[in-house]
Amino acid sequence: MSLGSLTESHSIRSPDHVEYGAGAVDALEAFAAERGIESALVVTDDFLADSGVIDAPVARLDAAGVDVAVYDGVAPEPKLSMVEDAAERVADRDLVVGVGGGSSMDTAKLAAALAEHGGPVRDMLGMDNVPGETGPLALVPTTAGTGSEVTHIGVFADEREGGVKRVVFSPHLFADLAAVDPDLTETMPPGVAAATGLDALTHAIESYVSLLRTPYTDTLARRAVELVAANLRPAVAQGPENDAARANMSLAATLAGQAFVNSGLGAVHALTYPLGMECGLGHGLANGVLLPHVMRYNVPAEVGRFADLAGLLGEERRPGESERAFADRSVEAVFDLLEDVDVPTSIATYGDFDRETFAAFADVAFEHSEHNIDRNPRDMDREDVIAVFEAAAEGRESARGR
Repeated sequence: MSLGSLTESHSIRSPDHVEYGAGAVDALEAFAAERGIESALVVTDDFLADSGVIDAPVARLDAAGVDVAVYDGVAPEPKLSMVEDAAERVADRDLVVGVGGGSSMDTAKLAAALAEHGGPVRDMLGMDNVPGETGPLALVPTTAGTGSEVTHIGVFADEREGGVKRVVFSPHLFADLAAVDPDLTETMPPGVAAATGLDALTHAIESYVSLLRTPYTDTLARRAVELVAANLRPAVAQGPENDAARANMSLAATLAGQAFVNSGLGAVHALTYPLGMECGLGHGLANGVLLPHVMRYNVPAEVGRFADLAGLLGEERRPGESERAFADRSVEAVFDLLEDVDVPTSIATYGDFDRETFAAFADVAFEHSEHNIDRNPRDMDREDVIAVFEAAAEGRESARGR
C-alpha cells in the first residue's frame, strides 16, 4: 500500500453535514426545524416526481411544517436554462433541496446561487465566480455514483455554445446537508445502477492516482474501490432485493465524491467531455467505457499504485508475479467488471469513429478539460489522447494486444 505523504499540510473541503444510512432522509425534518425553514423548493426530474421517489423527502419537510413546491424540469446532462428555470421558482423560499442524481443536485446548487445573487448565470461559471453563500441547501441522492452531494462542482450544457459542457467550482456550492439514504436507490434500473456505479469507481481510481492526491483522499479512494468491486455486480443484478449491496454502493459513491473533490480527477474525465458533447453519451457510462483504456495508458507512470488497485479490485498476486504484471491486472479487473454489468468495453458501440473524429475529440478535451489532463499521473499530449481513443474504439481486445 502506498499512501501519500503525512509530513505536509492538506486542506479538506466538505459539506457542513453528511447524514448517511437507511433513514438518513429523516435528517431533513430536524434540519428544517433547526433552521426555521418555512418554505422549500425541491429540484428533481419528472421520473422521480411521478414515481413517488421524492415522497420521502417531501414528507419529512411536511412534518417540519414546511410549505413545499416542486420543480421537476431537470433532465440528464442538464442545461443552463434549467438552472435559470429552477432559480425563478425559488423566489422567496427558504430552502433548496436537490433530489435525484448528479443532474438534479448540480442544478439545485447553481439555482440556489443564482436565486441568491442574481444573474447572468454564465458569470458564475468557472473557478470561484459565485459571489457569496447561497441560501440553505440540502442534497439527497437517489443514485449511487456521482458524489455530487459532497462536492462544490456543477456541470452543465450551454445551449448558446452548441451544448458545450461548462463547469462551475465554488466553495459556496457545498451543501448544508447531504442526506445519503440508500433506501432511495431502490428504483434505479440496472443500467442506471451500472453507469452510476462505474462513475463512482472512476472517481475513486482517478483520485488515487491524481497528482494532487493526499493521504486523506487515498484512504477514501481505496475504500471506495473495494466497495464498488464487491458490491456493484449484486447491486445491478439484484437491485431492490439486495439492501446491503445498495447501501455499500451509496457509501462508495459518497466516499469517492469526497475523495475527488479534494484530489482532482484525471484524463478519463477529460476524454468523456467530447463523448458527451458529440455522442450524447451519459457521463457515468462514458467514464466506465473509457476507464480501463486510460488506466492502461497510466500504468507505467504509477506501477505501485495500480498494483494496489489490482488488490483492491479483488485480484490476488500470483507467486513470482512481477509488480508490473499485477498492476496490469487492475485493468483486466475493470474490463471484467464492465462485462459483468453489461457495459461495452468499446466506444465504437456508440458511434462510427475515425482518426479525424478522435483528433477533434482531443481538441475538445484540451480546450474544455485541460485541468483534468494536468492532474493525470502520466503526461498526455494530443497524439496520446488520440491513441487512447483509438484503443477505446477497438475495445478490450486492443488492450490485450498491448
